[in-house]
Amino acid sequence: MGAVLLILLAVFALAGRQALHIAHQDAGAALRVQASAQLAALSQAVADAASRGDYRAVQARLGIPIAQGNLQRVEYTAPDGRRLSQQAAPFPVDRPGWFAGLTDLVAPVMQESLVVDGTYHGRLLIQPSAHAYEDFLWHLGTRLFMLLGAAFILLGWLTYGLLKINLKDLERLRATARQIEAGDYSARIPIRACSPPELQGTLCAFNHMSAALERLLTDLKEHQKALDSAASVSETDLAGNITFANDLFCIVSGYTHEELLGQSHRILRSGRHDAAFFAQLWETVSHGRTWRGEICNRAKDGRLFWTASTITPIKGDDGLPLKYLSIHVDITQRKLDEAALSEEKERWQVTLQSINDAVIVTNTHNHVVYLNPTAESLLGIALEDAVSSPLKSLMQFDRPGGGDEAPVCFLAPNSPQLGQTGSARLQTRLGQDLAISYSCAPLTGNGGFGAVYVLRDETEKKQLLDSLREMAFHDTLTTLPNRRAVEGRLARALRTAREQAQQHAFCYIDLDQFKLVNDTCGHSVGDTLLMNIAQTMQAALPEHAYLGRLGGDEFGLILFDTRPDAASVVCRQLVQRIRDFRFEHKGRRFTLGACAGIAPITQSATTAGDLMIQADMACYRAKSEGSGRIMLYEADEIGFRRLEAEMGWAADFAQALEANQFLPYRQLIQPASHGGQPHYEVLIRWQRNGAIEGPAKLLPALERYGQAPILDRWMLEAVVSYLAAQPGDNAVYFINLSGKTVADESFLGTVCHLLDHYGVAGERLGFEVTETAAVVNLADAQRLIHGLRERGCQFALDDFGRDASSFFYLKHLPADFLKIDGAFVRGMLDDRRDQAIVRSIAQLARDFGMHSVAEQVEDAAMAALLKDIGVDYLQGYHIHRPEALPHWQPVSHAGAARPPQLTLVR
Repeated sequence: MGAVLLILLAVFALAGRQALHIAHQDAGAALRVQASAQLAALSQAVADAASRGDYRAVQARLGIPIAQGNLQRVEYTAPDGRRLSQQAAPFPVDRPGWFAGLTDLVAPVMQESLVVDGTYHGRLLIQPSAHAYEDFLWHLGTRLFMLLGAAFILLGWLTYGLLKINLKDLERLRATARQIEAGDYSARIPIRACSPPELQGTLCAFNHMSAALERLLTDLKEHQKALDSAASVSETDLAGNITFANDLFCIVSGYTHEELLGQSHRILRSGRHDAAFFAQLWETVSHGRTWRGEICNRAKDGRLFWTASTITPIKGDDGLPLKYLSIHVDITQRKLDEAALSEEKERWQVTLQSINDAVIVTNTHNHVVYLNPTAESLLGIALEDAVSSPLKSLMQFDRPGGGDEAPVCFLAPNSPQLGQTGSARLQTRLGQDLAISYSCAPLTGNGGFGAVYVLRDETEKKQLLDSLREMAFHDTLTTLPNRRAVEGRLARALRTAREQAQQHAFCYIDLDQFKLVNDTCGHSVGDTLLMNIAQTMQAALPEHAYLGRLGGDEFGLILFDTRPDAASVVCRQLVQRIRDFRFEHKGRRFTLGACAGIAPITQSATTAGDLMIQADMACYRAKSEGSGRIMLYEADEIGFRRLEAEMGWAADFAQALEANQFLPYRQLIQPASHGGQPHYEVLIRWQRNGAIEGPAKLLPALERYGQAPILDRWMLEAVVSYLAAQPGDNAVYFINLSGKTVADESFLGTVCHLLDHYGVAGERLGFEVTETAAVVNLADAQRLIHGLRERGCQFALDDFGRDASSFFYLKHLPADFLKIDGAFVRGMLDDRRDQAIVRSIAQLARDFGMHSVAEQVEDAAMAALLKDIGVDYLQGYHIHRPEALPHWQPVSHAGAARPPQLTLVR
């Protein structure tokens, strides 16, 4: 701003000077022009008077411009040398005299010869007067001076205003600086557009500087905050007295700021370090060097804590310490971890010394650096002798069959870079051939690369696995292949039939009367019989046969490269061998039979499971036609189609049960005499495809595929829940039980649970079991009858008289009712033998204290005859046609507890 003012001042001065100079030049020029005009005019006038010789007139003419003030001096010189001149008197002026000298305005002297008509009349000389022009210059100069003065005054005023404005910005700059000095680092100076550029630049630079200072201080605060949160910071004077301690220092030590200030760090001494330790510390820091180390301190509450400390001297300009800054990082947890790690290391050392696995540690060159005792025992070498030895020199591997490669990691010149696992056979120095499993893993650490090997003696385990594998694929009793092995071999046979167009046969062989031996002689005798039968069958087989035990008294036979007719011949030979076999036990001789079903294995066969089902179905058909039969499976044969239909029924059973498609029906069992208690037999009906179907097809399918117990349990709960809802119904409801349910030890517990759960008396419930099911499961039937009788339930033996063994088993089955097989009842009107059988059974029931029941009573004549014979109860369509249980509702198990599955422990 000052420079601008000086420039403006100089411009004004130069402009004034230049104006005066121009005016001076113009005045001089005007003066010469005026003199020339005066000279011409005066020459004309003087020439006229001089030509006449009138010198007085000449004199008068010369006085005129003098009087007018136009000329300063005029002089006429006549041809004869006469001189006429006039001089103007001094002119009074109102300007200083020095101004004329200052203007330096010189009046020119001009002369001209007077010639008229070619005649010389003399010479005229004039000098014009500069008075008028000096006045003009004086007035011009005074006005310019006044204008310049006014300009100076204006500039001064402007300069004062600008300086005052700039001083305000400087005041703001000073105030902002004081704010920053006071700690307000966010203070900034507003920059006005009217401020000079230099000042604007200065203020902008100041703002940038303050912003940078604020960022720097913010970063420093953050760093200090981070440091304060992570480390304990303290300052001490040269004597070691604490002059500053941050909050974390107080928290860690347990002392307040007031308790710490003025104290030395001895207040924190734990006694873990000796005097030499602290002497060395002070020796280091007192000589201006930084000390670093770990110190164990004791807090105010007596707790020990460790810190990684850095003590730095803060030096003055002379390089000598002024104070000491200490930064302490709490490493207590690290110390605890190190102690725990040391304990863990010691524990692992003990563990490695005591485990049964061999552990070998090698360096980067695969040289031994450590063996645990198990490894010493396994390799037959002590640790001292093995250290620094190449691992491959201590181990020798056997290659079974010469094909498998030995483990590379043990034999490599360097430790492995990747982990490996595997198994091998190790030949020890003691001559043992051991099966081992191993794993090796690379190690990295400060000592470089290495590896750890873990070896386990698997010899005993391998022997056990081999034994288990043998057990998994062989029957432990007969030593024949078991079901899994037969299925695997059957799958292979099926694969060769498909790929090589070979034809094989699978035979399903089932023994007859084997359960009789088991029940009468015991299972151990039955096991012996099975072993003998297996040996007998093996001895009769051709070379290309594969015999296995499928379970129980069932065997599977695969005949390779055998057509169905040839397979039938082999099966007949086996069946005949079994029939010819005689087994004696305690003087009793048993004769067994067998049936066989054959399924051809061709290219069109599907799966091994399907083949087993087909052979099983053929065996089932053969067994249904009598002992010793052989049956070949034919997919289009009507009997097999019926069996497949049964399979479909059995497959739909679960879904039908879930959908509540089964309905319980009842049929009256009427007393033959008046006053007797009526009973009902509960029957099953299937509401399927809009029709009600009987059990004729369903029950055989469920019996065959083991689902009959599920239906029995469903029927049991349906009847018990119905009886609970009908407390006024005094009839006894009889439920039919399958043979598998009779053999199920948990069924008795289920009955007891349901009776208790629904609050139904056992006297309202009865059970029927067929004579065949009771005979096959004699012991189970006896147990079930006794258990149910204890709850008040009654028991009926159904279809009595059908089997030849009925009378033998009758005394062992304490039934309440004896139901005469309907086949005898239907023919008694036309056949006296059937009538005699019915009469005998009724009499037998009375003798045993049982009630007799005649089934399938079809007309009144039959009913009258049965009453005459003395039959106690009548049942059939003539008496009552089956009807649905009145008001029966399906049992819902949503949220209800299921009956427990109890097993009787004897």
